[in-house]
Amino acid sequence: MRYFRSRTALALSIPLCGLLIVLTWWAARGRPVALVDLPQPIASLPCVSYSPFRHPNINPFNYKVSVTEAQIETDLRILKKRTNCIRTYGLTQGLDAVPTVAQRLGMRVKLGVWLARDDSPGQAQNRAQIDRGLQLAQQYREVVDLLVVGNEVLLRRELTQEQLGQHLDYAKQRSPVPITYADVWEFWQRHAALARHVDVVTVHILPYWEDDPVAVALAVAHVRATAAQMQREFAPKPVWVGETGWPAAGRQRAGAVPGLVEQNRFVRELLASAPQAGLDLNFIEAFDQPWKRSFEGAMGGYWGLFDQFGNARVTLRGAVVEDQFWWRGWLGAAFGGLIALLARKAALSFAREVKLDWAEWLTVAQAGAILGGLLPLQWLMMAQWDRTPRELALSGLLAVVSVLATVSAVLETRQNLRAPAADDSSAKLLSAGNGWRRFITLEFFHSTSRIAILFCAATAALVLLLDARYRPFPWWWFLAPAAAWGCLAILQSASNRPSGMPEERLLACILAVCSMAILVQEGWANRQAIGYCAILLLLAASLGWRSRTKTMIASSAAGAHKSVV
Repeated sequence: MRYFRSRTALALSIPLCGLLIVLTWWAARGRPVALVDLPQPIASLPCVSYSPFRHPNINPFNYKVSVTEAQIETDLRILKKRTNCIRTYGLTQGLDAVPTVAQRLGMRVKLGVWLARDDSPGQAQNRAQIDRGLQLAQQYREVVDLLVVGNEVLLRRELTQEQLGQHLDYAKQRSPVPITYADVWEFWQRHAALARHVDVVTVHILPYWEDDPVAVALAVAHVRATAAQMQREFAPKPVWVGETGWPAAGRQRAGAVPGLVEQNRFVRELLASAPQAGLDLNFIEAFDQPWKRSFEGAMGGYWGLFDQFGNARVTLRGAVVEDQFWWRGWLGAAFGGLIALLARKAALSFAREVKLDWAEWLTVAQAGAILGGLLPLQWLMMAQWDRTPRELALSGLLAVVSVLATVSAVLETRQNLRAPAADDSSAKLLSAGNGWRRFITLEFFHSTSRIAILFCAATAALVLLLDARYRPFPWWWFLAPAAAWGCLAILQSASNRPSGMPEERLLACILAVCSMAILVQEGWANRQAIGYCAILLLLAASLGWRSRTKTMIASSAAGAHKSVV
């Protein structure tokens, strides 16, 4: 009897740990974090990248939709509260009205000319784009400070260095204002000869997106050091940091963690150190750009200093809270536990099963609380990561599979909280009955949901391993099943039910191998990767543990029976 009590205590501790992880995660998101308060003289941002495509129905690839001058004015009036300078990237789809609006509001513009392959669909010829930019620079000389001819064309491999140099020379000979070309700082190093074609060297320094990502604690030092290196290499040409910033959402890369707190910290610390370092900065970007999620995952859509609705995300003073609605997770856990208890009580009455002891009730409550606490998180992650109705539908289906797998494991765990001598008449999910109820066994329900969640987890791990840059660590789908299966693996009773099927063992092996490979790929600095891989390893280990534990308990039960006889 002592053996079963210790086994029960160990099993109850697994879902308790899972619940504590969920509640702690939500509580951490609601904790105010004190950051550097900028001194009073630093009341605004030096310059901000502006793109008007913050609404779902417009994006730079929908060439039939143009932005109205009224919308541009609405956007710039919001931005004027934080900055007097904006950088643009193109002149099509109504963006050539930006200088007009900026002049009316008394703002400065770094005017962007978009370059691409001359045969790109929907794009005007590069020379025509440059001519339009030159015309606006001449017409609005008191507004336009700089003409940015091309943005990351070399990074995208759409033009060669020679082709780009010809376009820059053409613009430089005719421009009434200084001209520049903007690209990632590494590409300026590789194509240093381009400096003779421009008046200003514009470099992008984005610590989060570096090939070796930089944690936010070191990000400002990285920007300063990289900018100083560029200034030395391209002296006497002035160097402008044309893009720098930090994402407010997304997945961790090495030690670089996206988040609202991290974004505010980066902006404040960089602004505080910019005057001493002699940095001329432009932050990316003014508003969130939801369309970028299609190319860069959640990270691409959440770089805005304002969200897509125009609400300020970055402040210059005061403590910052990652999620002001953090209490939804705790509320969901409370409701989840209550609903699970009510549902289990109703099922007992319907199936005429024996009453449960306190440990069994606690197992049900913990499982329901985990599911309830994960529900707001799953909704949040779906809103950030899912880009199409099909992706939303697949995520919804995966959520249902996760719930079913957890529920089935909890139901089977409830049986195994009893000693082997207990009555096994409740082996069927709906107890004894006639008709269709006789065929819905707990083992069938559990096996079906188990192989489904294993397949989903293995698929997600393989995809992440092969193409990780823009994909999340979807631990929120698998934490509850992993916790429930861990309990079941410990408590699996000796019975005639078969151990894991070959398909399950294969999927478990894939999970184990992928987990170790992901850890090597992401590095030990990535806490999100470590947590995700731990969950995958628990999923994989619970299957093999289940078989070994069942054999051990069967042997123990047989020995106990002989001693009694």
